[in-house]
Amino acid sequence: MKFSVKIDPDVDGYTGRECPVCEKYFKIKFGTGLPGDPDCHCPYCNHSGPQNEFWTKRQIEFAQSDAMNQLSGQFLKGLKKLERRPDPRALVSIGISVKGRPTPIVYYKEDDLEERVTCSACTMEYTIYGAFGFCPDCGTHNSLQIANANFDLVLKVLDLAQSAPADLAATLINNALEDAVSCFDGFGREHCAPKPFKISFQSIDAAKDRLLRETGFDLSASLDAAAWIFVSTQFQKRHLLAHKLGIIDAEYIGKTGSPPSLLGRKVTITDAEVRTLIGHLRILAGALVQSLPRA
Repeated sequence: MKFSVKIDPDVDGYTGRECPVCEKYFKIKFGTGLPGDPDCHCPYCNHSGPQNEFWTKRQIEFAQSDAMNQLSGQFLKGLKKLERRPDPRALVSIGISVKGRPTPIVYYKEDDLEERVTCSACTMEYTIYGAFGFCPDCGTHNSLQIANANFDLVLKVLDLAQSAPADLAATLINNALEDAVSCFDGFGREHCAPKPFKISFQSIDAAKDRLLRETGFDLSASLDAAAWIFVSTQFQKRHLLAHKLGIIDAEYIGKTGSPPSLLGRKVTITDAEVRTLIGHLRILAGALVQSLPRA
């Protein structure tokens, strides 16, 4: 005996999935992504397998309860046909009455997740915890896509700064520089997470040296010398904002070759500098992905 149970998507069209290996939860929108019926990839551990391996525990419980509801309903319906009233004219008569209800269905609700992503490689729409993950359809890791989306948000902050009062505009531009560096650092750490070494990208020069030593890849080679020096200087400015309240110190002067007369002054950061930095960081991020593919 077979029963058909329909698993409906949530109000936004997403259907819950659960990895059979790491047991982490995510959601996908069927009808988007690759044509046909490709294997499903776990966004977190990249395990892949047929879609029927990725049912969630709550979906399975619902399906089992729905099937039992149908089975018990049919059973009760069959028993109802045997019902009869006792014959009042007979000396001894037995009546049959069937009471009861089908077993209840255990309903569920899909969880709300933190990040909605449309894969730039195959257009699959999915939601995950956190921000970074593999596309459930084509398996492409989204670290570069998320980095570029975050850079776009930083550019929007700069757009807001253009119409803000001078003091607020300066704060927004400073924050944009810090955010741009943080975006690249988060991207780089995530992309290099499977590597057998730990690395931070808050110091771009230290990251370049570490990558060159560990992998032979020269991150700076994707830019000309002047552009790399510019990027390095902007990272040093971010360091002053984060740790020195933006006040120029001897270390900054030594690392950037700035005039000693700037010692003790506030560092200057412009809208144009941050925009240029973001353009260079996009190039560096692309070079990192191309030269050191994520395992």
